[in-house]
Amino acid sequence: MIDKEREIALRTLLSRRLIGRRSPGTEALSRYHQALIHRSYLQEMENSTEGSDNERLEFLGDRVLNLIVAEFLFHNIPGSEGDLTTRMEWTKNRNIARVIVATGIGIEELILVGSNQEKTPRIIAGAFEAFVAALYLDLGFSRTGNIIHRILVSDLMEYPQEKNYKKLLQEYLQKRNRPLPVYELKSSEGAPHKPWFCYVVRVEGTVIGKGFGTTKAQATQNAARQGFLALSG
Repeated sequence: MIDKEREIALRTLLSRRLIGRRSPGTEALSRYHQALIHRSYLQEMENSTEGSDNERLEFLGDRVLNLIVAEFLFHNIPGSEGDLTTRMEWTKNRNIARVIVATGIGIEELILVGSNQEKTPRIIAGAFEAFVAALYLDLGFSRTGNIIHRILVSDLMEYPQEKNYKKLLQEYLQKRNRPLPVYELKSSEGAPHKPWFCYVVRVEGTVIGKGFGTTKAQATQNAARQGFLALSG
């Protein structure tokens, strides 16, 4: 059950220029409300009539958001699969939370959490993903995509592509007192003026990443990227 004050706040949020959703139906409004309920809030509310938390919606919204971003990148960003994959890292929680707060539309202010629960980047990002699911169920994929583009695209286009993954991987291992990575050339093919290298990176004898490139530096960076992402999640 949504009280009047909450309903007004949700309708105000939805009508903001970046979202532009006016006059949603009762069922849709209920989903937008649910999208902004963290489980810690319900755990404190005995005999709550709020229903469910936002985790099922978050599950759906994560997939919808990733498809919208991937499709945008496919059509608008030149480069290899590796370049697009690097850009997809933008969808990590810390980036989503930062952008959502920076828009000033106020989604984070309407997230309901327990009295001792901080609104962490993970919680803000999860609520936004749930909100994306509510948009999708209300408006469909195309209109949801247009809203996401308005909210996120300018930041996505500016997201840095280049990272020194060899350095990131080394620092990650050092912080955990693990041995340094070892890079091993697996193959070198092609003409001398157009070589194609394949490297793997091992940690404690286990292969954690494989990379290809036209130079050894590029191939080892790509191997380190795959290894770092595999370890850091």
